[in-house]
This record gives sequence, C-alpha cells and structure tokens, in this order.
Amino acid sequence: MSTISFPDQDIIEIDEAQIEKLKISAAESPLKRARICLHHSHHDKVQEMVIAFCRGTYNPPHRHQNKSESFHVIEGNLVVVFFDDDGQVTQRIKLGPPGSAGAAFLYRLASTLWHTVVPLSEFVVIHETTSGPFLKSENEVADWAPNQSDQNGVDDFLRRITS
Repeated sequence: MSTISFPDQDIIEIDEAQIEKLKISAAESPLKRARICLHHSHHDKVQEMVIAFCRGTYNPPHRHQNKSESFHVIEGNLVVVFFDDDGQVTQRIKLGPPGSAGAAFLYRLASTLWHTVVPLSEFVVIHETTSGPFLKSENEVADWAPNQSDQNGVDDFLRRITS
C-alpha cells in the first residue's frame, strides 16, 4: 500500500482490516504516516481521509489559508497544539476515541491558526475532513519550527510542546 491512495469507486467502505494495513503502511513510511483518501482527487471540494500516524511522526506546525479542518478520532490518542506567530504554545486539545477520559473525540478548526498534531499513542487513526481543492500553496509551514531533517531539533520541539 502506498502512503497515499485514492479510491476508484463511488461507494467506499473502511473496515478494521484496512485500518490495520494503513497502520502497517504508516509504520513502514519514512514520515511515519499514511492515508486513504475518500475523495477522488486533489480537486474535490470536500477532502476526506483516514490517516494513520505513528508515535514520533513530525507534522511541522502549519496553517491553512481559506480552509477548515476537522478530525474524528477512530483509534489512539493525540494532541493538537496551537501557536501564536512567534511559535509560543497558546492551546492544546487532547483527542481520543469516544469514551476517552479527559479527551474530546472530535475537533474542528475554522480559522488560520498555526497548529500541529502530535500522536501520544503508538498509533493514531483519524478521519479528517477539510475543504478542497488541495493546493499546496495554501498550506504555510512555520519558519520558526525545526526542519524535518533536524531529528534532535524535532525531538526537543515535540517534548517542549507536549509537556
């Protein structure tokens, strides 16, 4: 399984076996994440994905221009961390599956805020919905965040923002 796949059917079902394959794909990926797209192309007005993250993956802080996004947790625990323009943490939202103590299971962001997602469990699986079309130019990565190639910087950053 590629780390990103698009469907060729109009009716899509996701079952436990597909989630397990997705988790294996994420574990084998250099970025430690993988997704099944439920939409047909980057041009669709609604972008829906089932995404698996492994603990230790680094999703650099970013913000989206003219977008909203929501996550519904299927499995695992994560924290969404929000930042000001200087990279200072302003808010944390802990997410887990329904019934998780002290965690919401659904989150929605409808503004242009710096944010990142940090898995707290070995695997996290979410259903993400965002507005399309997907344009890389509308996804701005924070210049104050460590580069993915700086593993020590990434490790320090993740420790700092989750403590």
